[in-house]
Amino acid sequence: MRDIDLQTGIIETFHKDSQTGKIHIHKEQDVNPYLEANKASMNMQSGGFKGDMHKMASIPPIVLEMWREDMKRTGYPNPNPLAMENRKYLISKLNDPAWNFLRTKQGVI
Repeated sequence: MRDIDLQTGIIETFHKDSQTGKIHIHKEQDVNPYLEANKASMNMQSGGFKGDMHKMASIPPIVLEMWREDMKRTGYPNPNPLAMENRKYLISKLNDPAWNFLRTKQGVI
């Protein structure tokens, strides 16, 4: 069985394990539009940091889901990566070179 979230584009596929009876959910999303837009923003950036607000990244919803699951596994009381109390978690991810493709602007956050 499949379900598509029309707002995020996340596709959920449900599978019931015949031996255990447990239901497994697999989530996927086409992140290419996000990554292409991020790359274009990175290429068009100008100068340094003037003003108070700067868009530093654009994160696909499926990545937020991955981070939420990671936070649940590691015991965060509120596993929302965008919550104010989890700011250190989010910033560490965005400053990590492994997640550089989410960035829309150079620099350390």
